[in-house]
Amino acid sequence: MRALSWQQLCGAVLLLLQGQVALSALTVEVNSKDSLANAGKDIIDPMMTFYQQNQTEGIPGKLTDTWYIAGAMFMTMIQYWATSGVDQYNKVVSHDLMFQAGENYDYFSANYSQWLGNDDQMFWGLASITASETGFPEVSGKPSWTSLARAVFNMQVGRWDTTACGGGLRWQIWPYQAGYTMKNSISNGGLFELSARLARFTKNGTYAEWAEKIWDWSASSPLIRPDRWYVADSTSNENGCKDSGNNQWTYNYGTFLSGAAFMYNYTNGDAKWEKRVNGLLDTLLKTFFPAGYGGNVLSEVACEPIMSCDRNQLGFKGYTAMWLAHTAILVPSTAALITPKLQGSAQAIAKQCSGKSENLCGETWGKDTWDGMSGLEVQMAALGGITSNLMLLENKSPQTVDTNPDAAEHHIDNNENSSKDPTKAKPIETADRAGAWILTVMIAVGTMGAVGWLIKTQ
Repeated sequence: MRALSWQQLCGAVLLLLQGQVALSALTVEVNSKDSLANAGKDIIDPMMTFYQQNQTEGIPGKLTDTWYIAGAMFMTMIQYWATSGVDQYNKVVSHDLMFQAGENYDYFSANYSQWLGNDDQMFWGLASITASETGFPEVSGKPSWTSLARAVFNMQVGRWDTTACGGGLRWQIWPYQAGYTMKNSISNGGLFELSARLARFTKNGTYAEWAEKIWDWSASSPLIRPDRWYVADSTSNENGCKDSGNNQWTYNYGTFLSGAAFMYNYTNGDAKWEKRVNGLLDTLLKTFFPAGYGGNVLSEVACEPIMSCDRNQLGFKGYTAMWLAHTAILVPSTAALITPKLQGSAQAIAKQCSGKSENLCGETWGKDTWDGMSGLEVQMAALGGITSNLMLLENKSPQTVDTNPDAAEHHIDNNENSSKDPTKAKPIETADRAGAWILTVMIAVGTMGAVGWLIKTQ
């Protein structure tokens, strides 16, 4: 084989270096706002490309085959903007978040309400209260962000179900949905967190009373086990809420932990909320920061080791990271435990977001190089992980109505949509609506039969 000339050798080295630059990891210095903000920018740009590519027929805020994930994405983007100052996508967030509030400004649009779960609607409520707490600009001529969160709260507490298990929120809303017979942690934990955050922001004691009620019921059910601070995924009405689905997910712990942290702050350090924060935090840190990744990298342990996480599960870590940051800020005694975990996760994200030339992020933060996964959800999770560190650096408590009076709540008349089956509320106009109507009729005719044939996997 003929030896390469000096010029050829230099050219080969240059090409190799260019390839390495294209596939290089992000630069993240966890104590530098500029470094973290720039890393977030590198992550958010391809995420928004995925967002545009996955919009259903160009409908703002509606992604193909899902609805809530865009709400969770806006929640993440608002928190990132608030701590980084990067406002490039604020107009998109503002428009699409308000657009999806629907005709009654309650995130229960007739276009989707026939198949929604309580957890779907809840994430949009959390996005809205995040907007209020961060001072995200209000939309002229529209209800305040707090009012939208309040509308979600009002609808969901109206569905509080005492007909089975003495209380709790069902996973799904309509009897023709298989999840209607279940009560799960993300629906109840999400409503608990929303209630706690509304209580703190508005200083309205009604929200705090509901937060107490939701916690007490959850802790009396198999969903939360205070004896060992274990959070189950779900429980079944059909078995009197005696059983539980025991898969461990970061966001189930995160919602209850965040809500408890907001209640601790709201109550000026009530010891019972401090105990609950510490108990949940201890289990979360032990469960989801595995020793195999050095103990300081967040992992979705139920699916990540075998790369089996679905699109929902791919996003959980990002929300949880931000909720951990909220906890460190609102309950300062926890900061020393939480900070190295979130910093270690950000450093790991920097290595994992090295896909192709676009800083594509993978699923497994604990791997030193991109694992080949790509898509909106993994970008969103990585953005949440970076944002959590910006939150720690800023160390600024979420705002209240005292510091953000523009976000004061007011009543929205949602025409009691929570009690009306949307498949009966309007004429059939599309194939999807026709399918939902047929389901409803079949259930009305066969009320004595089983309704579990319509399967929606969790």
